[in-house]
Amino acid sequence: MSKEDKDNEMKTKEQEEADIHSFMRKAARIMVLLIIGIFASCYYIFVVELCIFTVQLLEAKVTFLVIFHMLFLLCVCCYLRTVMTPPAVPPAKFRLWESDIQLYQSDERPEVLQKILIHKAKDLTVYCTVNSQTSVRYCKTCKLLKPNRCYHCPVCNICILKLDHHCVFLNNCVGLSNYKFFLLFLLYAVLLCIFTSAVSLYCSILLWTHQLPNSQSKIPIIVLFILCTLFSIALFQLFRYHFNLAVRNISEREYHGDTEDKNLRQVFGNEKKYWLLPIFSSLGDGFSFPMGDAAEDIEKNAANVPKPVSENQN
Repeated sequence: MSKEDKDNEMKTKEQEEADIHSFMRKAARIMVLLIIGIFASCYYIFVVELCIFTVQLLEAKVTFLVIFHMLFLLCVCCYLRTVMTPPAVPPAKFRLWESDIQLYQSDERPEVLQKILIHKAKDLTVYCTVNSQTSVRYCKTCKLLKPNRCYHCPVCNICILKLDHHCVFLNNCVGLSNYKFFLLFLLYAVLLCIFTSAVSLYCSILLWTHQLPNSQSKIPIIVLFILCTLFSIALFQLFRYHFNLAVRNISEREYHGDTEDKNLRQVFGNEKKYWLLPIFSSLGDGFSFPMGDAAEDIEKNAANVPKPVSENQN
């Protein structure tokens, strides 16, 4: 196969990937609207069908409505902040100069490429341990050096600081700028679903045992109970998984075995009074983190230069 054929094949593959990512972005917008629709439907059933039309005691109505609205507003606020907060990207100092980019693209020798990156990275904390060797990580798409925990999102097509994952239900990446909001959204969503499920189950039992007047709200309340029960189980598993990551400060790529309190402060901040509020209070600048003993100085390891980390090794 000639070089021209290889280039054409690569361009075709890149175009196919771009089309897939474009479709994912459009589908994600629909998923966000679907989530908002679920919020609105559950709100209507609980407030109107259950509290207004079904519950008879005024004290019970007020209690249910106050608790529900507190959890609902916190949940929706955290969800919107997770969706609408732009991802944090590396600052301009991590980008290569145009001359370095041209030199990087003109030479394919690994040792030369690493030398260019090491020279740029002397004053930056951008090393990453790969196979027990320290390599300066470079994104060919964004043309910048990638700090610790910074990875390129192919859907958003940008490098994002402390990237955790791209969530189709949020139409956004979860990373440094919104990871706290994401955890709080899961927490309040679980609490909201458990509370709504418990109240709807209680009212369903009263309806079926004829302790409450039979009404057309019976079916919507049962549907609400089923939905909230399923959502509470699924969201609790997701929250437990991500909370465990936050407590242990662990990801697929590095582990920092510090105390649970210190690890939680990396996400929620030092001021515990802000921990449960949808206010950004996470620690760090997004490109330097407390690391274990595996992290070594770049220039100390420059003699044993490994191949540059490709995008496929992200």
